[in-house]
Amino acid sequence: MVGNTTVDPLAWASAVTKPEIDAVRNPRTGHVLNVRRLIRAFRYERAILLRQRLKALVKRDDARLVCATCGVPVYLACSTTKRFFFRHRHEDGSCPAVTRTELSEADIRAMKYRGAQESGAHKRVKALLLRSLSADPRFKDVASERTWRASEGLCGLRRPDVSARTDTHRLAFEVQLSTTFMDVVLSRKEFYRAEGAALVWVLPYFHPSYRRMTVDDILFGNNSNIFVVDETTAAASEAAGTFIMTCWYRKPFIQGDDIVDEWVERMVRWDEVMVDVNSQTIVVFDYAQEAARLGEELRAARLESSAAAEAAARQALEDQENELREQVLRFILDASRDDDDLPRYQAWALLNERLRSMGYGLDGEYPDLLTVTRIVHLIESARAGRPVGFGYKSFAELGHHLIHQHPELLLAFGHMLRRFGTKEALYRDDRTGKLKAKLDALRGHILHDPKYRMPEDQERLCAFLSQGASLKARLRIPR
Repeated sequence: MVGNTTVDPLAWASAVTKPEIDAVRNPRTGHVLNVRRLIRAFRYERAILLRQRLKALVKRDDARLVCATCGVPVYLACSTTKRFFFRHRHEDGSCPAVTRTELSEADIRAMKYRGAQESGAHKRVKALLLRSLSADPRFKDVASERTWRASEGLCGLRRPDVSARTDTHRLAFEVQLSTTFMDVVLSRKEFYRAEGAALVWVLPYFHPSYRRMTVDDILFGNNSNIFVVDETTAAASEAAGTFIMTCWYRKPFIQGDDIVDEWVERMVRWDEVMVDVNSQTIVVFDYAQEAARLGEELRAARLESSAAAEAAARQALEDQENELREQVLRFILDASRDDDDLPRYQAWALLNERLRSMGYGLDGEYPDLLTVTRIVHLIESARAGRPVGFGYKSFAELGHHLIHQHPELLLAFGHMLRRFGTKEALYRDDRTGKLKAKLDALRGHILHDPKYRMPEDQERLCAFLSQGASLKARLRIPR
């Protein structure tokens, strides 16, 4: 076990310190990707699956990534410390990036497997597997090392460690003991898929804290399920008269604001196993489906939490604005003739600073107190249906005053009369009809003549203090 590196499946993948190929290119889009950033964008388990997918595509001459320097197809490889890098499919010495040894994978495989394929340990696990399957009458044609030839004119053959069939599936069992190249794993999957059979990888032991690269390839390629056959499971199979294995699988759950895993180990009957020939997965627990479900649940919870936070923030802002609005209105309406001017101007300056911080204050270093006083009195007059604070007895008098002295307030006043339901009061005291005549005369100009337009800062303040009553999509002078 010395020297093994085992990585948490949900940890972020790491690149080797100095990758020979430091940039790859997508031949379809032309985009050039930095290798270290690309690798770090994947969780470790996803990097393993990407590694398998890129290798399978390269084998089919359908490369999705090529070396940015020489254009040769590349795939993701992994160091002995489980750090990732990109490797050329082939090298002829023309690229400065050297990613391969002089020995081919076939040469290395021959060196490593010469005389080891039928070791005592390998034979022992095969014997246990044969005992286990033979104990279950549902498994027919149980055999060791039976040759499978490709059907439908395809070339190739395989000799699985153990083969069998049930009423629903053809099964090929492979005992995994030593390091197996990833392309061997992939080619076996492709062969058995084409034959309509399922490939079942079996280990003599497993522990999640000690995983070799080949085990990771099998584990993550099988939806995070892996099977063990040993003396205990073989004895259990014979005692129960049904095929039993130990299954290890990852089970995700939500912890706080993240999805984390726990490892589950349990003995399972073949009845519990779900076989998918097309995806070449043989699982007891559908990790991908559960992780996706929890991901949706977590996203929904985050959206709900975010919406609640936004609603709380909006309510807090609304409460703050309401409090400030009432403070400004009281400050103006509760003013006394005996108030000392200087302290009052100072108090208004402070209020205006608060209004500015929220986007509603008057501009300038010395905001005019008379301007905000006029705006507040206008709002309260429209709300009450009678003049408030202007010193006039009738609305007609106030209307004449606005036309001649403050034409910029007419539009806002008209809208507030409509919103507050007091527009009829405008003409109530217009006994001579002069006010109506003046308003009719200016009606065609009021939307276009700049003199009827409030300065932007005053318009914002009026809209804030009137809670939007002074603004409307269609502005009209009351008839």
